Amino acid sequence: MERLRGNLPLLLIWLAVSAVLILVSHGRIATGIGWDPDDQLRMVQLRDWLGGQSWFDTTQYRIGQPDSQPMHWPRWVELPLALVFLAVRPWLDATSAETAAMVIVPLITLGMMMWLMLKIAEPLFGRAVALLAAALTATAVPVIAQIRPMRVDHHGWQIVLALAALWTMYWPEKRKGGIALGAALALWLSISLEGLPLSAAFVVLLVWRWVFQVEEGVRLFWTLLSFLATSLLLYLAAQGGFDAAVNYCDALSPAHLLACAAGAAIILPSIKWLPAHIGLRIAGLAAAGGAALAVLNGMAPQCIGGAFGTMDPLVRDYWLVHVLEGLPIWYQNATTMVTLLGGSIIVGLGSLIYILRVRPAGLDRDQLFVLAYALLWAVMLSLFVQRATAVAAVYGVPFMAWAVHQAFVRARTVRRPVSRIFATAAVVLLIMPGPLAVALFNRVSAEQKPPVETPASDSCEGNDSLATLNALPRSNLLAPFDFGPRILLLTPHDVLATSHHRNDRAMADQIRIFTSAPDLARTILEDHDIRYIIACADESELRLYAKKHPEGLWARLAANRAPEWLQPVHIRDSPLIVWRVMSK
Repeated sequence: MERLRGNLPLLLIWLAVSAVLILVSHGRIATGIGWDPDDQLRMVQLRDWLGGQSWFDTTQYRIGQPDSQPMHWPRWVELPLALVFLAVRPWLDATSAETAAMVIVPLITLGMMMWLMLKIAEPLFGRAVALLAAALTATAVPVIAQIRPMRVDHHGWQIVLALAALWTMYWPEKRKGGIALGAALALWLSISLEGLPLSAAFVVLLVWRWVFQVEEGVRLFWTLLSFLATSLLLYLAAQGGFDAAVNYCDALSPAHLLACAAGAAIILPSIKWLPAHIGLRIAGLAAAGGAALAVLNGMAPQCIGGAFGTMDPLVRDYWLVHVLEGLPIWYQNATTMVTLLGGSIIVGLGSLIYILRVRPAGLDRDQLFVLAYALLWAVMLSLFVQRATAVAAVYGVPFMAWAVHQAFVRARTVRRPVSRIFATAAVVLLIMPGPLAVALFNRVSAEQKPPVETPASDSCEGNDSLATLNALPRSNLLAPFDFGPRILLLTPHDVLATSHHRNDRAMADQIRIFTSAPDLARTILEDHDIRYIIACADESELRLYAKKHPEGLWARLAANRAPEWLQPVHIRDSPLIVWRVMSK
């Protein structure tokens, strides 16, 4: 009862924030469709699993026939979705149960983030600041974008595990802290290798401490042992076996696990039994790293260059380089940069600098160093990979909460009532300076510019529009990459490709169809048994094809110069442009 009473403020904060998020997301909730192609394909994968597809088989058989490939997502993220779906299914129809799962699960991840934020901030800044940090988690734009209702991809769980990993660094008992940290990192990387750079940050810190303070080897030893054991168990549980010949570069594979095992076979005994000599410890590290790289290079040399080392060059040039979330921050537009960075990241960095300058009394220096180290590493990474701003933002929240608390306390000491009111209101600028600046700029710009008509393509690409494809007989369709997941959700049709890189051969064929001369395009269409081509006139992917290949198939279609073997098809009340591929 005492523990429940102590957590009651946090529970009330979570309920209030959840209610607000549901309210502002009600339009998306009403559609029953996730925010982006990853959310949508995740639900397709969930349906396939609940419909009887094996837990161990993540192949999307409705994509890329006859060369369908397994997805790079293990089913861990689908597990909570399935549990909620099955729990509410007795009272709801299947569609409503899916929507309920897509609302509830992201809010559960929000609650876990808030609880972990409390655990991280309280030892350093006190209970009041910790509760404020938990509440301010919902103001970090890169974070809230990943945990709002209907956002069911893996990014929210990655943020949870990033916080869990950081929290374990505070644990005073090094053995338990190391075991928990290793398990958190293993689950993080099992969900997605996107977490590798930040996972490495924790290991680098532990290694550094061990090199210069031999007693710090306890936490490092148990972290590495726990990581290796947990990673192996998670791999076996997800794959159902261990085939060393099957290696993918975009997910933990046997080559990665055996490379880690080779390194561990050297570094773990070094930590345990090497004499307290810094030179020997450095030599042990070098030998372990060399062994791991040798195994990885021997088993999967294509993975040395990264997760996309084997991608078809055509897909890299026409698709990957246009995926903004994987690009450096300077490739984003100014509004995006200000919105993502101009919140807990900038305010957190400013607060950290202030703390280092004034050195307030009562702050634990070790805990402050760990939090500052995690924030700085995440910020550096986010400059090169835009999607990493979510972890940088959540690591900046405790510092932002401390700054807001300090500013509010000082504002309340202002004697003049009017000045006190303005000073207190100004504290809001510390919470969301970037988004507030963008909102003000957009408001001024909107007043200065005439209203712009909504492009016809917006309605063409909508869910209602794609649902009209149910009027066609079940077929294999060619459609822009981002249309694919929603077509799979809303219709019984198959598609050639979606914006998911495992099926890069099908993606490359789709690009070739749209950019090649009609005769070659027809040959590829026949190879994949594609019966219909679906498009919207102003779709961005298709514009790129027409721009680069003015004599390619799509450029001809856009100019109303369709070859005779493509027959226009009209679907009633549909803005989609549809052609039927006539057989030879």
